[in-house]
Amino acid sequence: MIFVLNQINDGAGMGKSFISRRQAGFTMIELMIGIVVAGVLLSIAVPSFNDFQARNALRSTAADFITAVNTARIQAVSLRTTVTLKPISGNDWGAGWQIEYPASVITEENQDFLPRGSSKIASEDGLNQIQFLSNGLNAAGEAEFSLCDDRSGEQGRTITISPFGKVTNEVKSCS
Repeated sequence: MIFVLNQINDGAGMGKSFISRRQAGFTMIELMIGIVVAGVLLSIAVPSFNDFQARNALRSTAADFITAVNTARIQAVSLRTTVTLKPISGNDWGAGWQIEYPASVITEENQDFLPRGSSKIASEDGLNQIQFLSNGLNAAGEAEFSLCDDRSGEQGRTITISPFGKVTNEVKSCS
């Protein structure tokens, strides 16, 4: 900003000084062009950001499920008892899952996990629970789970649990 010092003579020979500013800013046309450019950039960025959030929700749900499987297995070995991983409601793994400890274990509380975003997990084998025995083995044998979200044609995950408790996480195509 440029300041200009002006003096006004008040008639008594005393000059008064004041500072005036030159007006600076945007014209209405420049402002409208800026808003249009910002709108175009946002229209490109928002769908990409939504897709980014959906991919992260899918990855987080897969990580949470794998963490629950590993925790249930480790706790079964540590506590020397059977620990169960099961859906929170009925046979619907998509509503969430829970690590359930036997009533005899008073040191641990059941832990609930919920899927993130629109992620859905389902048992490919129709299992309604996975039990890990005190030796760490999966009593159900091999178990396979499918993880997708509500976007069509996107990639999801296949999570496989071996009879020995080893977890594999592979990319799959969702339809």
